[in-house]
Amino acid sequence: MINQDEVFVITEDDILKPSEKGKGKGGGPRAVAKAAKAAERSEAVEVTVADRPAAARGRLSKSPAAASTLSLFVWGLGQFYNGDGRLAALFLLCELMILSFHYLLYMTWDRIRTFAHLFFVSEWELMLYASSIDFCVIFFLIYNVAQAYRGAEARGGRFEGLHRPLVSGLASLCVPGWGQLLNGQLGKAVFFLFSFFLQAYLVVLFRLSPFFRILADIEPQQFLVNRAIKAGMAILFVTALSWLISTYDAFLVARYTRRLRA
Repeated sequence: MINQDEVFVITEDDILKPSEKGKGKGGGPRAVAKAAKAAERSEAVEVTVADRPAAARGRLSKSPAAASTLSLFVWGLGQFYNGDGRLAALFLLCELMILSFHYLLYMTWDRIRTFAHLFFVSEWELMLYASSIDFCVIFFLIYNVAQAYRGAEARGGRFEGLHRPLVSGLASLCVPGWGQLLNGQLGKAVFFLFSFFLQAYLVVLFRLSPFFRILADIEPQQFLVNRAIKAGMAILFVTALSWLISTYDAFLVARYTRRLRA
C-alpha cells in the first residue's frame, strides 16, 4: 500500500528517456505522454488544500470591533456588516417595534391607565409590567451586540483587540463597555454594558415616568418617597463609579497588550 506522505518527483530524464521496464511492457510513447501531462498538472496547481480555507477566510474577514460597535448604536447594523442580511433585518425590525411601543406608551399613558382601571389593574401594576418588559429588552440589546461580535470572529478568527489605549479609553468614557469591545474582551464588555444600560434605564424611569406620582398615592407616602430618593442617589453613584472603572480598565488593558505586542 502506498504511503500518502510519499512524494514522487518526475524529472526531465524520466520523460525523455523511459526505462527499459517501460519499453518491455509496450508503454513507451503513452508513458511519456502521461508523465508529461502529470508534470504539467503538478506545476499548474499553485494553491494547496491547506491554503484554500485561509484564502477564503481572508476574503470574508470582518472586524469584531466594527461589527459590535455598529450593532451597539443601531440594532442589526453589525449583522449587516457581517453579511447576515436576514438577521440584520430581524434585529432592526425589533428595534423599530420597541421604539414605537415606548413612544405609544408615553403618549397614551393616561388612556391606558383609565382602560386598565376597568379591569381592576392599578397604575402601579402597569408600571411593573412595563418595567419587566424593558428589563428583557436590555438583555436583547446586549445579545444583539454579542452576536455581531461573535459573527465577525467566526469569519475573521479570534480578535485580539485594537491595541490603542486612547481610542479604547475614550470609547468607554462615552459608553461603558465599548472600550472593552475594542480590546477584544467580550465578557467584560457584556458586564459593563449591562450595568450601564440597567442604571441608565432606572434613571430614566425616575425622571420621565410617573414613578414618584404613583408612590405619592401609596401609603405611607413620605416613607416610600424617601426610600425612592435614596435608591436614586445610590444608582447615580454606582453609575458614575462603573463608568470610571470601565474607562480606566479599557485604557489600561489596551496599553498593556500594546506593550506585549511590541
